[in-house]
Amino acid sequence: MSKKIISFLVLAVLFAMPNFAQETFTHEAAKISVTLPAGWMYETSDNGISAYPSEGGFFVYFQVIHADALDAALDEVDKMLNEQMQSVELGQAQDYDVNGMSGIFVEGTADGLLMAVGVIDTPVANSSLMVGAWGAPDIVEKYHADIMSIISSISPAN
Repeated sequence: MSKKIISFLVLAVLFAMPNFAQETFTHEAAKISVTLPAGWMYETSDNGISAYPSEGGFFVYFQVIHADALDAALDEVDKMLNEQMQSVELGQAQDYDVNGMSGIFVEGTADGLLMAVGVIDTPVANSSLMVGAWGAPDIVEKYHADIMSIISSISPAN
């Protein structure tokens, strides 16, 4: 189960309106691209983007965080989580490679859902991509192939 939880973590911060088609996005400031599978929707806010399957029950949130190091960025994410959610329980942080970009990820639970959060070191100095994902176990299992597709699509922008 551990790899499945980490698998749905890694996406990118982007901009757009809700949509159903497969689409690739690039966050110009962070120099990172990601492709969402067909059928996934996305919404933007002032702080980031949320992506989710059309039936709901699972979502991924992305935000660029300005921090000198991945550990500092993960500390910032931890503060955000504790301000916005209750019953946050996180495990041990693990290093992760995302198409040549370093990352740190943590699995856990929050408000009764499976949760995984992490930060990826983008190609831009002092810029990390925060990725947080929440969902019920059955929905995470159902969308495992889509999640793996998203992860394999994340890459430095050209």
